[in-house]
Amino acid sequence: MAGAWGSSSPRDDERGGSDGGAGDQDSRASVRAAVPAAPRIGLALSSGGARGFAHVGVIKALREAGFSIVNVAGSSMGGIIAAGYAVRGDVVELERRVLDFRARDYSRRILPIMDPTRLTAFLDDFLEGASFADCAVPLRIVATDLRARAAATLDEGSVALAAFASSAMPFLHRPVPWQDRLLADGSLSCVLPLAQANTGEVDLVIGSLVSRHLPALNSFTVGLARTAGGAIRGWGRPYIDFFRERAPQLPWPSIATESTIPTVVLTPHLVQIGPLDFGRMRDATTAGEEAVAMRLDEIRAILEGARTARG
Repeated sequence: MAGAWGSSSPRDDERGGSDGGAGDQDSRASVRAAVPAAPRIGLALSSGGARGFAHVGVIKALREAGFSIVNVAGSSMGGIIAAGYAVRGDVVELERRVLDFRARDYSRRILPIMDPTRLTAFLDDFLEGASFADCAVPLRIVATDLRARAAATLDEGSVALAAFASSAMPFLHRPVPWQDRLLADGSLSCVLPLAQANTGEVDLVIGSLVSRHLPALNSFTVGLARTAGGAIRGWGRPYIDFFRERAPQLPWPSIATESTIPTVVLTPHLVQIGPLDFGRMRDATTAGEEAVAMRLDEIRAILEGARTARG
């Protein structure tokens, strides 16, 4: 699926071949000038638990179609997948590492349900101990500032710690201290970080939305916090305080009309895959690829229209 554009990424550019003579260099320069630059995509990846493995398929299909992902943003599971791609700019390695993951190796029967020590060690290895400054592709991870009751966009410091904070589920994981803030799951304040992906020079923002809209569950959580929350102490208390002040509905994504950059939101077909179905990683990845394939002509038409409008 080479597409009509060149297919390059920051890592691809570093791999180049051996230098030739001046004639060879002139010839290559002429070829590059004749091929339009690959469309620049700002990619936003939503929360969604195991359904977020579909994001890997979205990235894979976009790269195979010849698009250049010039920045990536993610929330919760989307933050982990975004980080896994951004650190190397290599979707093949991302897919290999994701398919090797086994959730049972990091879970336990007591709270917090995911062992913090083992999970942070995994993330540090998965993300090669990188800082945001080390990333091959610019990265932003969204967590929730429990005290400010607002989204916190992270783009400095440890990528592994940011990814861990962004996926700290309420009451199942301890909140994560970050400087003077106390952070938790990004989906509490930002399900799909479209604005964070719409930075720098991009031709199109693409969102991959795999979260489920669960207003009944959200209402139950808020109601429980307001009625029985007074009995909860310790590390769970910041969650109680957060939900007592929140409206009973998670912030659902919408396309910002004030942006001049066109936006497309993909919704991979994941009807039979739940947020805890970690054994369905391959199926979710395939669904992500299919979501891109179904709308590829539309995406190319939007890009061509924007290119024509710019003259």
